[in-house]
Amino acid sequence: MLTLALASVRLRWASFVGSFVALACGVALMATSILVIAATADVPDQGRQRFSEAPVLVTADLNVEFTPATGTDAQPTPVPAQPGLPAGLLAAVAATGRTVEDHTFYAQLADGPRDQVGRAWSGAALGGYRLTAGAAPAADDQVVIGGGRPEQVGRRVSYVTADGPHTATVSGVTEAEPFEHAVFFTDAQAARYCPAVGVLAAFGPADAVRRAVDAAGGANVARVLTGTERGQADPHHIEVSSRLDGVQTPLGLSAAVSAGTAVFVVAGTFALSIAQRRRELALLRLIGATRRQLRALVNREALVVGVLASAAGCAVGAAGAAPAGRWLVDRDLVPADFAVPVTWWGLLTAALIGLATAIGGVLLSSLKAGRVSPGEALAEADVERRSRGALAFRWASGLLVLGGGIAALAVTAHSWPDAAANAADSLALLLSIVAGCVLLAAVLAGPAVRLLTALPGLLARLRGHSAEDGGGIVWSTARQSSLTAFRRTAATTTPVVLVVAFAGCLLGSIDTINRSQVTEVRNQLSAADLVVTPAGTPGLSRAVVDRVRSVPGVRALVITPTSLMAVDPTGQALVSFSAAEADPAALAEVDRLPVVAGSLADLGPGSVVLSRTWPGSPRVGQQVSVRLADGAPRQLRVAALLGTGAEAVQAWVTGPDAVTTGVGGPALANRIDLRLLPGTDPQRAAAALRTAVDGLGARLTTPAEIWSAATDSTEQASWNALLMILGLAIGYAAIALANSLVMTVTDRRQELSLLRLAGATRGQVLRTVAVETLMCVAAGTALGVLGTAVSVGGSWAALTHLVGPTPAVVPWTVLGVLAACCAAIALPAAVIPAALALRGRDGQSILRGAAGAA
Repeated sequence: MLTLALASVRLRWASFVGSFVALACGVALMATSILVIAATADVPDQGRQRFSEAPVLVTADLNVEFTPATGTDAQPTPVPAQPGLPAGLLAAVAATGRTVEDHTFYAQLADGPRDQVGRAWSGAALGGYRLTAGAAPAADDQVVIGGGRPEQVGRRVSYVTADGPHTATVSGVTEAEPFEHAVFFTDAQAARYCPAVGVLAAFGPADAVRRAVDAAGGANVARVLTGTERGQADPHHIEVSSRLDGVQTPLGLSAAVSAGTAVFVVAGTFALSIAQRRRELALLRLIGATRRQLRALVNREALVVGVLASAAGCAVGAAGAAPAGRWLVDRDLVPADFAVPVTWWGLLTAALIGLATAIGGVLLSSLKAGRVSPGEALAEADVERRSRGALAFRWASGLLVLGGGIAALAVTAHSWPDAAANAADSLALLLSIVAGCVLLAAVLAGPAVRLLTALPGLLARLRGHSAEDGGGIVWSTARQSSLTAFRRTAATTTPVVLVVAFAGCLLGSIDTINRSQVTEVRNQLSAADLVVTPAGTPGLSRAVVDRVRSVPGVRALVITPTSLMAVDPTGQALVSFSAAEADPAALAEVDRLPVVAGSLADLGPGSVVLSRTWPGSPRVGQQVSVRLADGAPRQLRVAALLGTGAEAVQAWVTGPDAVTTGVGGPALANRIDLRLLPGTDPQRAAAALRTAVDGLGARLTTPAEIWSAATDSTEQASWNALLMILGLAIGYAAIALANSLVMTVTDRRQELSLLRLAGATRGQVLRTVAVETLMCVAAGTALGVLGTAVSVGGSWAALTHLVGPTPAVVPWTVLGVLAACCAAIALPAAVIPAALALRGRDGQSILRGAAGAA
């Protein structure tokens, strides 16, 4: 059978081109994705880092014990705001040998980068800093600028810390280092800016340091890092690791989409091939081939195609690894020095997945081939016959998947609306809608074509003519051909449904989520007149807050970030939730939070305002158990519940219940919302506010500008991830569409020739093929839009239940462009083979060909 399979692939290569191309592309994309994911698994060696010259590091790692609901062993959970290493531990480690305390805090020169930090000069040697001009700081009003210019030595410079602006004299400058932008102070001045010690560099024996740490609290308060583990304490290492982790999810999804869509294309191509080869297979049965042998033949054909496509795909994937890495770098998703090495095991994994995909995609087709009876070799009719079993399977599976997806959307909208506010959490629901539409496309293609093409027939009836006369002979012939050749219509319509439904469901739902987030910000700032936001700084210093509050006629709401820890809904983990500290009176007066129960006026010490999606579904007046950002346990009374999404602040507390300091110094405010008091002149107040924040890394803006910025940021973040997922499905569907049309048009030579024999001109025949193709594309577009409406409607219902009235977004422009692209792909794939099939065939040659066939 293997010899026969090789001969079949060689002689009928046109029938396997689509499967080969789709599978090769799938293996190539899977190989590239696997290689890139492997490259993101480990942070590349950064060379010199902040602590590369220290042999042992002790880092603050305060943990709280949590026992899961299942009663398993207690799990240590790090707290969000590390308070720093305890004094007893510092003394114990110091007894083992020389130590250097690292005090790192926010300090930014007037023209410095956003990520600039302040550090103690004693820590400079830990990163290998060397002075290039000047001297070390000797007084508290002196600084050394990392990466500074020699001519800066002796000059006065301005800088901002968490408490406000300061000036100092530049005593020296060092060479620039890629891992940070630092400003160095005397050890005493650094300790005043940031009393907490986040990292302690130890030069004594590592074993002695570990024993000292164990005696002072052990793993519950600190970690001991040696060797390559020391990189985990470097902020640059942590940032790079976070960015690499961020691209693993879309890359994994792209690999999954590659495999899934390749299965679909391979299955569709082989199913169409089996339908076209029924007489050939029946002849094999007639001469003695068993059902098992036919199944084996089809499986071996798939194996041959799979081996060839996997080899080609691995070669393309290996070549595409480097460009994929550069694509990620260009979009700032990974560091500039990110590189993707080619590994043999990555290519082997992709090849094996490709072979499994080829075999898995052909299983159903092999079963169909095994059911071909020998008597079909004597059949002369070319009319397609519907399989009741296949129709029942498609109806049952399609309705089951689609109905399950719709039911899940309804339950989510009512019970877990916060899941619909997160694109990653709702992705499975969206894919179920797409899968249901694709499964039903084959059985709904005919009714969709009949519905979309009914208007000319109705107009003809109104004029007293036959319905078949509506639209002309080309229109009528194309319509009847698409309705009777249901298998060809389904093969053309299904890829279009996949393209339109996948793009519409994904983009529409994500755009709706983004709009809901903007709506939430808009509603919150609906009562505010002005807003103060950071300008090139990570936050707003205390000086900005004090100066803004001192402006007369203005009510200021200062929003400072913090965290609250609570048990997740499963009861298996203690997780950190986004929270904010604010003055209750200003919160009620300036902002318009979506209160659904309780009152903001009841917020005060010992109470909290929670999102209604908070774990445990709390009620107003109920006491909830939480841990503050430093791990301290606290019982807080619920003052009010908010209808906020998962991306918004989940809890609001007052100063006594907010931990806003720790390693790194005091937290900076995120934003200051302002409302003008009655009788205040808006222009004079705005001028006073601009003067107040001038030179402090802040700017005065309007709520409208905040909404616009929120829209831009959400859209950019969405597109970066979608380009890695959506483009794959569209590319695969285009391959399936072109391949199906080429296969079907090549197989209908006799049908097209008979149209010529009946009197149709060559142009009329080609126009008939073109119109029929456009009918199928239109039907697929309509079904895809229907799936989009279901998906976007479910997301909109959930988000409306969560944040209130918010617009539903259907990406009509994108859907129109994709439909036009499908038409642009389908028309040449259908018309060009038809034109080649009709080349040089007049009526006499058709009759001779028919007589010869008889």
